[in-house]
Amino acid sequence: MKVQEVSELATVRSRALAGNPERPIPFHLPSVPDVEGFLADARTIIESGRLSEGPYVRELERRLSSWVGNRDVVAVSNCSDGLIASLSIAAPRGAEVIIPGFTYLATWQALTWAGMTPVVADVDDRGLLRPEAVADALTSRTAAVVAVHVAGTMAPMAALRAVTERAGIALVADGAHAVGAHDGTFPAGSIGDFEVFSIGATKQVAAGEGGYVAVGNPQQVPALRQWALQGHEPGSMDVIGPGMNLRLAELTAALALRQLDGLDAQLARRQLIHERYVSGLGSLPMRLSGPRATERSAHKDQLVWVDDPRDREPLRDALASARIGTKPYYDRAVPDLTAFVGRVASVDQSRALASRSFAIPIHARLVDDDVDRIVDVFQSFYAAR
Repeated sequence: MKVQEVSELATVRSRALAGNPERPIPFHLPSVPDVEGFLADARTIIESGRLSEGPYVRELERRLSSWVGNRDVVAVSNCSDGLIASLSIAAPRGAEVIIPGFTYLATWQALTWAGMTPVVADVDDRGLLRPEAVADALTSRTAAVVAVHVAGTMAPMAALRAVTERAGIALVADGAHAVGAHDGTFPAGSIGDFEVFSIGATKQVAAGEGGYVAVGNPQQVPALRQWALQGHEPGSMDVIGPGMNLRLAELTAALALRQLDGLDAQLARRQLIHERYVSGLGSLPMRLSGPRATERSAHKDQLVWVDDPRDREPLRDALASARIGTKPYYDRAVPDLTAFVGRVASVDQSRALASRSFAIPIHARLVDDDVDRIVDVFQSFYAAR
């Protein structure tokens, strides 16, 4: 599907729905792929008897390679497991690994499952890991840094790469939000030693569950595939190292492949929605997540950072009353999670962002009337103050 076709579809839907201002606006809806083509794929897969790790998975890996700078790609069962495997290859158990204080709990959980010690370093005003904070947090026990691409915008990977190269440690990226993101020079997936992405249910390529890892060093691909096969090589049951079951289903790969065909158009539609939000909300006491002029965000989510944290929950209540879905994002910095164990190097900005943030809809199936309704709720809320 081309960009123009997506825009025309949004216009048609907008006209069709304009007479129903009470309709719910869900936080997320997946973009509908070629359903008939997928059903044909499903029949082919089922009749073949090969339900996982077959030709559709290999084709998905091949297609995704072009989105990550033509690096090797290994498909995995989900992003979290891909992070555990990547970290286990990149760093020894017991080592310190630096992560941002503003991220989803899965980043921290992956470290705990890999047997490593999280070290929290602070972020900038967009929630992206600060290279200076990383440099200050380094110790002789530091073995890796995990950057996080937030809401579809890339972390400063080139600057972080410079820090990790000087320290002689690995750079891993949690790219769950960043399928299709670009920093103006490099695409997401093309800089870190391992960059792990998601094709889960709420992502740009929404295949239900699943993920993939872009691998910087081709010599580490066999180790990652071994991990994905529970520690053995294909065709052998002799375990030669650690591993888990990270196999991706063929049906999942087929669904993802059908959505890749429309990914450029979907990202373009998300960017137009973001621009409409900026136009409607830019004068209000808040900031929006999004790219700088030279960047392309994948706009997995649209974050709102209200100036006054006391406005956050009343605003979410007002949006809920208007039948508009929202999501907390993230209402606690990593060190404030109940089960957190690790070292805190710096966290002030992460805590400030967490206290003021939530997310509003930005999926490609939103129509212009939907966006305007959401903007109206914000404007009415602040006009009544």
